[in-house]
Amino acid sequence: MPNKPIHDTVKKFKSSDVRTAMIYWRDEIPEDYHGKDVIIGEWLGELFHTLTDQYYTQSTRSQYYFPDVKPEGGFDKHICPGHWQGYRWAIQNFTNPGDMVLDPTCGTGTAVVESINHGRNAIGIELEFSEITKRTIQTQYDRADKIGNVVPLGNGTIINGDARDLNELLHEKGFIGEEIFDLVINGTPYPVLGSAQSDAPERGYTSAGKGASITYGKSKNVGVLKGQKYWDTVLAIYTSAINKLKPGGKFITIIKDPTQNKKPYLLHKMIADMLMEHLPVKPYGTFVHKHLPYTLFMNTYPKQHPDAQQIPLYQTGTVLEKY
Repeated sequence: MPNKPIHDTVKKFKSSDVRTAMIYWRDEIPEDYHGKDVIIGEWLGELFHTLTDQYYTQSTRSQYYFPDVKPEGGFDKHICPGHWQGYRWAIQNFTNPGDMVLDPTCGTGTAVVESINHGRNAIGIELEFSEITKRTIQTQYDRADKIGNVVPLGNGTIINGDARDLNELLHEKGFIGEEIFDLVINGTPYPVLGSAQSDAPERGYTSAGKGASITYGKSKNVGVLKGQKYWDTVLAIYTSAINKLKPGGKFITIIKDPTQNKKPYLLHKMIADMLMEHLPVKPYGTFVHKHLPYTLFMNTYPKQHPDAQQIPLYQTGTVLEKY
């Protein structure tokens, strides 16, 4: 189970600040959770605001993350920003103030933002969207200067670079040594599945970049890989990250599994199985939260394919522990 003293510390805040409010959960496995037969480790719960009887929703991001509009005009969006509630719950329950957190492919920086707002220090590596993340982090410091924060903000560092070079990038920024992180957390990039029937849109490299809403602008992005090249790349990145994790530290992926051929493509389990086979990590537990708001795919696919299996409606958090 999550570390109880940390949970009690968070509860003691009873913060009404949207940036640091406690994430609640309920113990039951949702009936419509597609992965209830393949729970990894102990069941940790469904993130749900039990005091108000409401699901957490991605729309909360707009209240404290940097808006999509660039200061100089135009738009700068990520394909799929991380869902803040899963990252926050993990940080509240598996870390202490002052701990070090790593996200090796941080996207718009959800892990970094949630970490620093809770007094943790975080490093995010990002190949393509680092400028969005830097502006979002600065927004947190600017807001704290104006209205304060429940705890002193931690230090957030964004490294623009390729996670394949994780060791070199950390060394260049002065983060030297093995086993320096208390938590590694990542929203694993989707592979290209070769099927239009997927809630992970087919993504490819495009030189257009800014004008494309479901494509990456860099050909080296993990999200444009498929087949064995994808799996080899993910294993290499996660090997480097887990080597930097302290013994007893947690490695967490947060994934909404895609759909392929009318059934869930259990990406979260495939990744966990691969890591447990090759690296010194063991199963710890599973948590979930509803993916809200629903995507167009989630709303229309069951109607178009009534014979399909239960499609993924939840983000799955898989917690592994380094031994």
